[in-house]
Amino acid sequence: MDAARRRFLSLLALGGVATLPRAKGVPSQEDVLALALAAAELAREVYRRAVAARPFRGPWAAYLEAALAQEEEHARRLREALGRQPALRFRLPEVFQSPILLLRLLESLEEAFVGAYLGALPLLEGEALRLAGAILGVEAGHRVLVRQARLELQDPLLRPPFVANDRALEQALSPEGAREALKPYLP
Repeated sequence: MDAARRRFLSLLALGGVATLPRAKGVPSQEDVLALALAAAELAREVYRRAVAARPFRGPWAAYLEAALAQEEEHARRLREALGRQPALRFRLPEVFQSPILLLRLLESLEEAFVGAYLGALPLLEGEALRLAGAILGVEAGHRVLVRQARLELQDPLLRPPFVANDRALEQALSPEGAREALKPYLP
């Protein structure tokens, strides 16, 4: 992959889609799907490490396993839509032994994924739009379930409202917000 394409995909992954001029340089559907695949691969890696670390027992351990399976399916479907894509590596903090720190990481990532998918929807059509919408719904569900776990563990950093379904509407991330949310994890 040449340097210009790597920079462009990196810009997309950091939320730069909205900063590109519409007339020239509008990301293609393939580029948007590549961003979605990167998000799914990141989520899959985080859930894979979380399952391996076993920070929970019972229903929350089952949630992590189910979320991993869902992220694997997202990555498979996105890879299918795109064809072969290069493997990505991620920088992840060592939070997998601490339930609260892991949940904070998961919630921030799921929030970023929801915002990124929401912002990408206007750039997609047909099957790609349906796939992104279907994944967006699952990611929003993950965010709510992770918040519920944080509530149950009484994470002292939570802010009101103290309910899992704390939003009437999900929020698309601004380019700056997406950049700040994803920057620490991308190579």
